[in-house]
Amino acid sequence: MRCFLKNRKQKTSILISTLFSRGKRNDLKKALSKLWRSKKGMAIPVTFLILFVSLSLVVSITYYFAVSKINSKSQLLKASAAKQSMLYLEDTIASVAWSPSSSQIYSFDNYGGKLRLEPEAKILLINVTDDDSFYDIVFNSSVGDAVYELPPAESFDDNLYMKGDSRVVINQSRSTMSQLYISQGAEYREITLCYRPLASSTETGSSGGKPTNSLRIYVINLNSSQNTTFDGNFHLEITSLNVTSSSRNYNFTSQINSLLVKVDFDGVSSEVSLPVSSNAGGALVTVEIVTSDIRLRSVGV
Repeated sequence: MRCFLKNRKQKTSILISTLFSRGKRNDLKKALSKLWRSKKGMAIPVTFLILFVSLSLVVSITYYFAVSKINSKSQLLKASAAKQSMLYLEDTIASVAWSPSSSQIYSFDNYGGKLRLEPEAKILLINVTDDDSFYDIVFNSSVGDAVYELPPAESFDDNLYMKGDSRVVINQSRSTMSQLYISQGAEYREITLCYRPLASSTETGSSGGKPTNSLRIYVINLNSSQNTTFDGNFHLEITSLNVTSSSRNYNFTSQINSLLVKVDFDGVSSEVSLPVSSNAGGALVTVEIVTSDIRLRSVGV
């Protein structure tokens, strides 16, 4: 009887221990499951936060590049508008150049740059020679220029001639006297407007048994303007103050076929050959310098 009770107690104890162990395992599983669910719950907002930060970064970078591109295009449009205005300015000067006392007013808009008038710029030296024994300087003075400093732009061609070319003297009436070109300035690219001389020759008759010839050299001079800088919106008055002429006469005692007009314009040299009519006795040549004095100044409208 006692043995039976003892065995029964042992079985009861083992059963309780087994149940208790199972309960602990179940509790452990529940705890682990709860922890896993807790980590998953935390992972969702963290993931959304990472996605939000990444998306914000992408949007910010895209916005920055878009704004930069728009600003760059805007500057390029302003530079193109400035180019067009300088072309219009050249047209305005050409329209009054050879009509003394005539004037026109041209308006500049705000293109983000500056216009400089430089009356002391562009030293022009002209001499006439037979490239042998005859040589005479007929003009030596600054003729000035007008320079528009362009706003910073994404791309722009340097040494681009918008009007004229690199020659510093011409002898064809169909060629323009103006030089309007883009070059790199001290800080930004610049549009420079200046004028080179035009030379021509004609036979005008005879005198004393010698053919007479007229050599004309035309000069447009901007050095009557003041040294000034303009920006923003402003109005320029372009006035032809006067057209003057000065001449020199030469008597050649031997036959010549041509004379050279040699020019040094702001350090760049070139020459043109002009035909001269002569005979065995020589030729009479008159060299005439015809100068148009142009003044540019700011006015209120």
